[in-house]
Amino acid sequence: MNRLKSIKALLRPRTFAFQMLAAMLTVSLIPLLLLSAFALQTVTSQLHRFSALNTALIEKNYISMYEANIEEQVRAIDTELRLVEDAVLLSKALAESIFSTENHTAVQPISFLYDSKKHRFTERHTDGMGVISIRTDNPLAYPSPEQAYDLALSKALFPLFKSESSRKQNIVSMYYIHPKSGSFYYPEYTGPLEEETAKPINTLTSYKFYSDALNVRPKTNQVAWTKPYLDITPRGWMFTATTPVYDENRVLKGVVAADVTIERFVNNVLDTRFGDEDGIALLLGTDHELIAAQQHGAGEIDQLDLAALFSQDTVNSFRRMQLGGQQKVVFSRAIPSTDWILGYIIPEHKLLESIHAATDELSTQTGDRLIVQLTLLGLVAVGLCVILSFYLRSKVSRPVNLLAGAFAEMGEGQFTASLDDTRTLEFNQLLSSFNRMSLKIRELMEQQSELNQQLEHKVELRTEELRDMNNELEARVDELLRLEHWRKELFMNISHDLKTPITLIRGYIEAINDGTISGEDTGIFLRRIYEDIQTINQFVRNLNELSLLETRQLEAKFDVVEADAFFRDIVMKWEAYMKLERRPFHTNQLAAGGRLRADPHLISRVIDNLLDNAMKYSEPGSPITFAYELADQVAIYRVIDNGAGIPEESLPYVFDSFYRVDKSRNSGIPGSGLGLSIAKEIADIHGGQLSAMPNPEHGQGCIFSLTLPLFRA
Repeated sequence: MNRLKSIKALLRPRTFAFQMLAAMLTVSLIPLLLLSAFALQTVTSQLHRFSALNTALIEKNYISMYEANIEEQVRAIDTELRLVEDAVLLSKALAESIFSTENHTAVQPISFLYDSKKHRFTERHTDGMGVISIRTDNPLAYPSPEQAYDLALSKALFPLFKSESSRKQNIVSMYYIHPKSGSFYYPEYTGPLEEETAKPINTLTSYKFYSDALNVRPKTNQVAWTKPYLDITPRGWMFTATTPVYDENRVLKGVVAADVTIERFVNNVLDTRFGDEDGIALLLGTDHELIAAQQHGAGEIDQLDLAALFSQDTVNSFRRMQLGGQQKVVFSRAIPSTDWILGYIIPEHKLLESIHAATDELSTQTGDRLIVQLTLLGLVAVGLCVILSFYLRSKVSRPVNLLAGAFAEMGEGQFTASLDDTRTLEFNQLLSSFNRMSLKIRELMEQQSELNQQLEHKVELRTEELRDMNNELEARVDELLRLEHWRKELFMNISHDLKTPITLIRGYIEAINDGTISGEDTGIFLRRIYEDIQTINQFVRNLNELSLLETRQLEAKFDVVEADAFFRDIVMKWEAYMKLERRPFHTNQLAAGGRLRADPHLISRVIDNLLDNAMKYSEPGSPITFAYELADQVAIYRVIDNGAGIPEESLPYVFDSFYRVDKSRNSGIPGSGLGLSIAKEIADIHGGQLSAMPNPEHGQGCIFSLTLPLFRA
């Protein structure tokens, strides 16, 4: 019976207020809990995804930072090598001046003494200014007078050897080697000596630091770097910067060189710039043979295939690979001055260990905080829903209870309750309010629509203005980038073309200041300095003229010129000069008449430049042809030579500033690479065209054509 009563109590209808409260709690809490769960899952997954992306981005930036560091170290090593090259080139310039046939400097004769312990002839009376040595097993092979004289002259290199060796930390020794053996070097090696009795005495000219220098052509400021070799002194492994010395008649006078020990180079460069014990820095030659490496990585490097690891396709790149069963990161860059390869190998987990640890810790902490915050937020939301539900229950149940009480009184027969038909009136008022509200909303929507159309029109106008401004801004940015690129290339080329005369001037001045050059020879070197300064002045004048032409600040003085008469004037001017040069000069006038509106001086400058180039880049005595013809309302002047010609791939660039086909910019042919650029600008000012093409008739040489529009009155 009691159980039946309990069931009936459960099935008893609940009050409207209670049902409304339960429904409100259900409708509000369940979506809130589901939303919190979905939000937690979504935010957690997004957090993990963000963490992965952030880790990848940081890893990329970290690798970029390593690559930038490698680039910086390459520049630093290149600078160290160029310092050694500069010292050798200064010694070359001074030595060529000393051995010049115009130099008749009297020197103190050298008396030689044979050192049987060291197997060499040395000066009998040393002066502490370097060492002269002639290695030989034969104590009777006394040096010849010519050999003794040249070695005595070479002592004038002492101030420069001493200065460069003391100022440049990687140089351990600088020396001059005579073609018939014998040397002058500084400083003298004072360390422990190896036993010499069992070793054969080879002439110095048989070693690589002499023979490699002979690969450098005469009259070129270049340095050859030897492969690593075991020095003839006990100073261990080293490599050498070496270059030949010729007199003005291209007679070999010997070799000047500077030694760099690998141990010192590693200590001064690799160990200083790569201090991480987990990574290995190494330096490879162009044949992928090891030049230098950090000591702590020697065992691991011996197990690597360096040629495959640093192949031509992988230079200047970053890559991951398995080495010795471990994932490692390999960086490599080529050193510009020598094409050697700087490599850096580091375990990947060491490279990115701190990044992954920090990212994992951040992800874990953020996830924990997010869970706590979402939990607190859910509890606060549940509490607010409960409070709101009770508040709404009290607001809704009161009018319902009043209505229920009125109906109860009516059921008991009590009609004292005054319940006006307010519900109808309220609905009527509500309906009227709704209609008024609907009308007002309709009016507001129409106004909103009109305002939206006006706003859209203004946005379109503004968008169009912004598009135009953006296009203009992009154009200006492109122009600025182009100008910046041109400026960098200009300064680089100017620096390169001024380097040689400035280096010679500095060498002459240092030699004069050091007292190496006697007073009576000072005038000779001052004239050479003056000639180099004139070279620089001519280069600056050409550069200034090109700048004026490109910016159209140099105005042409136009006049009406007879095209064929102008051709004959050019022929008359150059015939005499060609005879002096003993060079055949052919002329070919294929048309008569024709008039040009041009500046005769500037057009003559273009043709003179083309004829001068034809003489420069063709063999002495080879013919040059100058032709004139008319075609399609234009006058065409052509200069044809049988020289070496211009490669097909270089033709589009021959009129660019500073461009030279030989690429090295150090050929024996004088010039700054500005002549054809100036000629091209002059042709553009006249509305003409300057072009170049191979000579099809002879299979070699070039045809330069200047095309100018004819003048029509």
